Amino acid sequence: MTFTQLLLTAATLTFVSAVVQALLALKSGAWKQGRAQLMLMALGFALQTGFIYFRGQEVGQCPMKSLSDILVFIAWSIVLLYFLVGSAFRLSLLGVFTAPLVSIMQIMALVGGFAPYKPKGQINALVELHAAVALIAYAAFALACITGVMYLVQERMLKRHQIGGLFYQLPPIQGLASAIQRLVRLGLLLLSIALGISFALHTSVSNPKLVFSWVVWALYAVISILMWKHFTSPRKTAWLAVIGFILPFISLWIVTHA
Repeated sequence: MTFTQLLLTAATLTFVSAVVQALLALKSGAWKQGRAQLMLMALGFALQTGFIYFRGQEVGQCPMKSLSDILVFIAWSIVLLYFLVGSAFRLSLLGVFTAPLVSIMQIMALVGGFAPYKPKGQINALVELHAAVALIAYAAFALACITGVMYLVQERMLKRHQIGGLFYQLPPIQGLASAIQRLVRLGLLLLSIALGISFALHTSVSNPKLVFSWVVWALYAVISILMWKHFTSPRKTAWLAVIGFILPFISLWIVTHA
C-alpha cells in the first residue's frame, strides 16, 4: 500500500470512527454536537487533503481523471461544504449523516485502486477549473441528498411518535426543507459555472462528459423550478433531492469509461 493510500485509509477510518462515536453517544442519550465530532471530521478532512495533494504530485496534475480519484475529490468536497454550509444552515447532525456516505465513497475508491495517469502535455488551468467546479457541484447535490434523508428520517419519527435523542438533535423540519432547496440551488449555480467554462474551452457538444453534465443540469433545473414554484410538498422535495442524486452518481461511471 502506497503512502497516499495509507492517508486515504486513515481518513476513511477517521470518518467511520466519527459515525461510531456519534451512534454510541446517541444510544446512551449523551449526544451533543461538540468537539469530539468536529475534531474527527476535521482530522478526516486534513487526511483527505493530504491524500489529494500527494496524489496530485504522483500524477502531475489535479487528481480528477480516474473514477477512484473522482470519488475521493467529491468526498473531500462534501466534507468541505459540510464545514461551510452546516453551521450556516444550522444543520446539526449533518456530520453524522455525511460521514457514512464519505466513508462508502472512499472505500469504493480504495477497492477500485489508483492507477498512474497517461503522460499529458501542458496542463490547461481552465480545464482543471471546469472539472473541479463541476465535482464540487456534485458534492452540493450530495449534501442536498443527505439533508433529504435527514428530513425523511425526522418525518418518519414524527409519524411514529418516536421522540428520542436523535429527534431532539435534528434541526426543525421546516429548516431542513429550506436547506434542501438552497443546496440544490448552490449545486445548480456551480454546475452552471462549470458548463459556462466549457464554452470558453470550445468543448465538442458530443463529448460524453459534457452531455451527461447537461443532463444533470437539466434534471436539477427542473427540480429547482418545482421547489421554487411550490409544485411539490416538502416531503416530495426531500425525495427529489434523494432520488435525483442517483443520476449524477451513476454518470460518474459512464463518463470515466466513455
